[in-house]
Amino acid sequence: YDRDEDHLAMFQELLGKMPKKLALSGKYSKNFFNRKGELKHIQQLKFWPINEVLHEKYHFSVRDAEEIADFMLPLLEFDPKDRATALDCLSSDWLNDDNDNGRRR
Repeated sequence: YDRDEDHLAMFQELLGKMPKKLALSGKYSKNFFNRKGELKHIQQLKFWPINEVLHEKYHFSVRDAEEIADFMLPLLEFDPKDRATALDCLSSDWLNDDNDNGRRR
C-alpha cells in the first residue's frame, strides 16, 4: 500500500471508522476503498483514540487529555458538514475555562 492509504488508515485509527458514504464519495475513492467502504490493502487497524494518544504518548494528564480531545475531535470530523468551525471553537468550554487556578493553556 502507498503513503496515502497509510495516511487514511492513521486517520481512522485516531478518529474511528470513516463513514461508508464519505469514504466512497471522493474522486479517488476507488483507489483506496472497496465497495464496503473499507481500506483495500490495510486490513488490520490499531485503534488508538486521541485522548489516549495525548496521555500515553505525550504524557498529558488524563483530565487534560480528555479536555483537549473534546476540543479537537469536532475539528477533525470526517464529514466537513459536521466539522466544527473556528467560530464554534471560540465558545468551547476548554478555551473559556477560568477555573484552572491561574494556569494558562
